[in-house]
Amino acid sequence: MTGLVSAALVIVLITWIGKDALMDKDSSPDLEAAVVRTEQRSTGYQVLFEMSNKASATAADVTVRGELQDGKAIIESVETVLAYVPGRSKTRGGLIFENNPAGKTVVVKASAYNEP
Repeated sequence: MTGLVSAALVIVLITWIGKDALMDKDSSPDLEAAVVRTEQRSTGYQVLFEMSNKASATAADVTVRGELQDGKAIIESVETVLAYVPGRSKTRGGLIFENNPAGKTVVVKASAYNEP
């Protein structure tokens, strides 16, 4: 009986994986960034962010651009690169600004990526 249960579980798992592979048509990543917190450091102000990829396609060499804005004026901009953001996952990174973000708007977004 245990063999039948194991075989049934394997068939269900293979069917589920196959359906997911056939039905999932994401051809490009869907990247969205969110600021998690800001901390003062000895060299400036670190903005920790989380990058989400809502699609199944993986993004490699993700360029993340951060802007410190006062109204419509851009006070400072910095960039970093995330090695990859797998499909349907999240990863974190940090941007370091020289200027204090307090009372200003911090905009963080993916500005470029490569296909792995």
